[in-house]
Amino acid sequence: MLVKQKERPKDLSAKVLKKLVQDLETHQIELEMQNEELCRTRQELEISRNKFVELYDFSPVGYFTLDARGLIREVNLTGAEMLGVTKRLLLDKPFLLFMAQEDSTVYHAHREEVFRLQVSQICELRMNPRNAPEFYARLQSTAAENVGDKAVQIRTAVIDITKRKRAEDEREKLIGELQTALSKIKTLTGLLPICASCKKIRDDSGYWRQLEQYISDHTNAMFTHGMCPECCEKEKERFEKLKKEIIRS
Repeated sequence: MLVKQKERPKDLSAKVLKKLVQDLETHQIELEMQNEELCRTRQELEISRNKFVELYDFSPVGYFTLDARGLIREVNLTGAEMLGVTKRLLLDKPFLLFMAQEDSTVYHAHREEVFRLQVSQICELRMNPRNAPEFYARLQSTAAENVGDKAVQIRTAVIDITKRKRAEDEREKLIGELQTALSKIKTLTGLLPICASCKKIRDDSGYWRQLEQYISDHTNAMFTHGMCPECCEKEKERFEKLKKEIIRS
């Protein structure tokens, strides 16, 4: 730049030179202060970036960025571990490959809703990772990077809900077993008209029936007959009395 300058000041007084030196020193101090500020800002940005990377990669949730064709463009470490493949090998792979085939229609409908409505959508389906057992996942997706009011990418959070689904299945199983058991149980409720003398019960049709028969018809209970000690003693006394009458006659 100095070479290109055509006119240069030649005769400069000592006063002018002193002022130029002072201006240069002031400018040097300003540049040093600006450099310190830039170094501090850069250091803060690096710290913030490192925190973001740690939060992104080591989050308990798998994060995926998918393009319009369903190819994986970005993924965190958790997401890669969920699918059983390293991050590098997952890039540009179809997300659909790691899904249970029976749930592919659910995923297609989910993607279409995200692109069409461009608002957060949720679905639940089964994931099929490499060299690992199948697991249930909750997908929450939102459209990103709109170009001309049209979404070109989807950001999807994948949460493992296998424990919750198993608990729900166990609960539904127990409910079904209880309902089956309850359907086999018959109960007697209300007031039952019973004879004070012979202990027969009057049914809904007005007929007097033996107690055992009535209960057997209205419940799953079954009867076996025997005698209590009191009745056994009474029968014994009655038998002895009858025996004496026969001898006398």
